[in-house]
Amino acid sequence: MKTGFGLVLAGVMAVLAAGQAVAEDTGFYVGGSVGWAYLAGEGTDRIEDQDFDFSDDDVGYKVYAGWQILPFLGIEGGYVDFGEVEDTTPLTRTRIATDGWDAFVVGNLPLGFIDLFAKVGVIAFDSDLDFNGTNISFDDSESGTEGAYGVGAALELGSFAVRGEWEYFDIDGLDDLSLWSVGLTYQF
Repeated sequence: MKTGFGLVLAGVMAVLAAGQAVAEDTGFYVGGSVGWAYLAGEGTDRIEDQDFDFSDDDVGYKVYAGWQILPFLGIEGGYVDFGEVEDTTPLTRTRIATDGWDAFVVGNLPLGFIDLFAKVGVIAFDSDLDFNGTNISFDDSESGTEGAYGVGAALELGSFAVRGEWEYFDIDGLDDLSLWSVGLTYQF
């Protein structure tokens, strides 16, 4: 009987301590991540009406800042660079470099020292295309604002957190533009 009371008391203390830790998980944060950017796409040569497609990956990175308004809700924005992807065949070479500024609403599920999160938002992107074929070469650029979303997890280590995530950017003409990344976040 005495042991049962001790277990209940220990459980109540743990819940109160966790509640205090969650209450401290609000405020401003900054971070940076590096990872693997993947891009696939297709298009048509505007002059000779030839179709081309490509898929490749490169090192990508991002820097971001955010505000954890409540333990379960935040906002975040930053700069993301997807690197330069290139696809070469015997007759063509396609190179695309894409970067942009993004903004997200972030839903957070705090589970002690591990947080799971999902986010939805937009990216204002710039994409530069360089196409070289056997008979034709051209450069093109496109910019716009499109939707984005992602999921991830963060392992809290005091004011720091190690964060891993996957993000998808829904840009017309660029299929499967995504970024898998791991980084470090500091919360003030």
